[in-house]
Amino acid sequence: MQTENIRSMDMNLLVLLDVLLEEKHISNAADRLHMSQPAVSRSLQRLREMLADPLLVRVGNGYQLTDKAAELQPKLKSWLADFMCMIQPEKFEPTNAKGEISIMSMDLEMSLFMPNLWQDLQAQAPNVALRSFNIRPDGISLLEQGDIDFLVSEEDKSLESTKYHNFHLIQHDFVLVMSKSHHLAKQKTIGLEEYLQQRHGLVTVTGKGKPFIDRTLEKQGYSRKIALYVPTFHLALDICSRTDLMFSMPRLVAEKEGDRYGVVMKEMPLKLPKLDIYLYWHERQHQTALHKWFRTLMRESFEQTRKGISAHSVVSPSR
Repeated sequence: MQTENIRSMDMNLLVLLDVLLEEKHISNAADRLHMSQPAVSRSLQRLREMLADPLLVRVGNGYQLTDKAAELQPKLKSWLADFMCMIQPEKFEPTNAKGEISIMSMDLEMSLFMPNLWQDLQAQAPNVALRSFNIRPDGISLLEQGDIDFLVSEEDKSLESTKYHNFHLIQHDFVLVMSKSHHLAKQKTIGLEEYLQQRHGLVTVTGKGKPFIDRTLEKQGYSRKIALYVPTFHLALDICSRTDLMFSMPRLVAEKEGDRYGVVMKEMPLKLPKLDIYLYWHERQHQTALHKWFRTLMRESFEQTRKGISAHSVVSPSR
């Protein structure tokens, strides 16, 4: 692009284009940008002329990106993030901050920590919006492309490069839960043989691959019977409270929700590795003032939530 063309460009159009390509919908983009639909339509027409491409083409009741728009989208997000880094003021004031932060996380961390994190964010930076997404197989690609700001995940060797940063958020250890009416509920401890003879439920997002508990058992020459697979811990606790199924789950989940569902918590009859959870982000946002501040807020909020759950645990004492 010639220098004179760059000088005549309205930079706000690039922000608008970023939202349009993400929403793929003129009305939704207008709502996010606090603009009228006709104004967004006029801006889209200017962008089409400037880039010599339709960018969005109508298909049925919605729009699809053209090949050029799809190729441009990740580059545009990366460029806008770099540009925001350059113009950030040196002193950051959360109360005056504006923007949006997006996090992709597992259901477990979302249900345990998101309520307090949102409360803390709004108390300190009321004009910052937060978007949360359930984890997906392409989470790393979305982080790379700038579609999400943060990824909360188990340790991932593919993210060990100079492009990414991380810190440790939380460590989970696992316990066994069962209904108060289960025939083993009143026992102080449960032996491995008794454990293996029971019917088990399993929380799994994908339903694929062998669970780490079963891999641990297999190494010792044992196996268990899994009768039910469910996608969330809340569903597991609900089913567990009404049936003879046992579930293994992170201690924090049992401590926070166990009493509400009427389940009993027991120590696992075998030694399991602990699960470490990390916060990952891309190098492009490492020095962005809003993201630096939010990372600190997130670490502190997670720790305070963890302490609060453990301190006020009201799981049945028959454990």
